[in-house]
Amino acid sequence: MAVDTHVFRVSARLGLTTNAKTPLQTEQQLLKYIPEEKVHIAHHWLILHGRYICLARSPKCGECGLRKVCKYYQKLVKS
Repeated sequence: MAVDTHVFRVSARLGLTTNAKTPLQTEQQLLKYIPEEKVHIAHHWLILHGRYICLARSPKCGECGLRKVCKYYQKLVKS
């Protein structure tokens, strides 16, 4: 699974990875849970989510359908 900046950031924000410091660590963690036949589409989902909803500087949490499972959002709510 190719890990670009969107995949790296979004997977960490959502809580799909834990303490991954490199793209390789991110990839290894993601591949543990994503079925092989879904890897290519999951890659695109994460990229698009990072591009249009989970923006680096100002994520659109109000529009996000993943709020219920997002670790980043849960921290915001508790703050």
